[in-house]
Amino acid sequence: MELDRATASLRPRDPWEGQDLGFALARAWFLPMWLLWWVSALPLGVLCLFLTGPRPGLWLLALWWLKPIYEGPLLVWASRALFGERLGWRALGPLLRDGLPRRMLPHLLWRRISMRRSFLMPLTLLEGLQGSALRQRRHVMSNGSGVPFWVTLTCYHFEILIWAGILLGVFFLVPQGVPRLDLLAAVTDETSWAYWVSVIGYAFAFSLIAPFYVCAGFALYLARRTELEAWDLELAFKQARAASPGANRAPTRGRDDAARFGAGLAVATLVLGLSLLPAGMATADARTEPDQARALIAEILADPAFGSLKERQEWVPISTPAQEEEPASLPRGVKAILLAVATSLKWLLLALAVVAIALLGVRVWRDRGRFGWTARRARPDRSPAPPSLESIADAGLPEDIAGAVRSRLTEGDRRGALSLLYRASLAHLIRLGVEIPDGATEGECLALASRRLSPARLGPFALVTRAWQRFAYAHRLPTDEALEALLDTWSRWTADAETVTT
Repeated sequence: MELDRATASLRPRDPWEGQDLGFALARAWFLPMWLLWWVSALPLGVLCLFLTGPRPGLWLLALWWLKPIYEGPLLVWASRALFGERLGWRALGPLLRDGLPRRMLPHLLWRRISMRRSFLMPLTLLEGLQGSALRQRRHVMSNGSGVPFWVTLTCYHFEILIWAGILLGVFFLVPQGVPRLDLLAAVTDETSWAYWVSVIGYAFAFSLIAPFYVCAGFALYLARRTELEAWDLELAFKQARAASPGANRAPTRGRDDAARFGAGLAVATLVLGLSLLPAGMATADARTEPDQARALIAEILADPAFGSLKERQEWVPISTPAQEEEPASLPRGVKAILLAVATSLKWLLLALAVVAIALLGVRVWRDRGRFGWTARRARPDRSPAPPSLESIADAGLPEDIAGAVRSRLTEGDRRGALSLLYRASLAHLIRLGVEIPDGATEGECLALASRRLSPARLGPFALVTRAWQRFAYAHRLPTDEALEALLDTWSRWTADAETVTT
């Protein structure tokens, strides 16, 4: 691999910085990679359409599942473009051939749902590994970083956002008077034309994201290899060798071997010089030789080939000298007691949790009928039945209702007179055959009576009810004259009802 031909800087990068490099490469190479994606995906899309028939959901699922087949040529194209190769349409055949490895089946089965697919696919496509070598290489390359996982998750979310934007754009940009896109049918109704628009929009969305996804994984792969194989140091030694005075006389064959030889020669020279330094200092002037050595060492270390200094700021807790001292260790017996107490508390809490869950299950089982989960057996009700409305209305009623009401009016008890008149009216309704359930309100009693009786037979019950409601809820009692008028009307009502009954 000729690293000096790379068009991007190969240096140690943080995984997130490597992802940014991949997105930058995708922006620079977007058009050719996007066209290459369609060249790979379009024939398979037509084939899947014939296989699935008029079922757009199944067609989209097949197209989505075959993504590794379209991503392989993109990865091969990016790996060659990184090192300065200009790939035209004549290289399309080799790209498609190299982008489909012999062991593509794992990428379409158990590795298809891997969230690190773009990061680990170069091991198969570019390095050609398989079997135990591939497993070992995957273990070495996967250093526990979660960035490839987040790259996949982020790209999936961007696909959904672009797909939703396409649907909303088609919906809002269609002018009035033209049949609009039904958004609900575009998501749920597989038989409608709107669903086909939704499916094609989603396929277009993941064609736009594919170059970014492939390049991001490839850049993470490059960053990891740079870290493992020190590509930056190799490039630095090559540049140092090219800048040396004897670089023009050096043979051009095997430049990588020459670079490694030059690096070894430089290190050997440095070690030899340091070993001879004490002997030289013994014979030279003690005041000048150390100064010259320091200057020489500083000049060597200032060369970019030996790396560079990096300043890093970190937040550290401010602690006093007393806090920095290590606490005295506890005796072994005290540690054993504390450990036993902690273990006992842990098991006690676990037992309490199990008991609480069991009690909760018993309570849910007992109340299952209350929530309608099962028919609950009705237990015999041994409590005394509450008094009915009819018994309450008839309780304590005198035989001469009109005389009792007038007697209370004479005594100035308008509240008692109105209450007696209302209860007598309810009792009269019940005798007329109106069934009034227990607990019915004044308004419900009036509604039931209005549906059951004609206006002539209903009589003054509506007036008596409204007078009672104004008193019960607004504390407004009718005047004596109003009560006398109600009583006269009530007396004629009950008398007519008795005559009809007789």
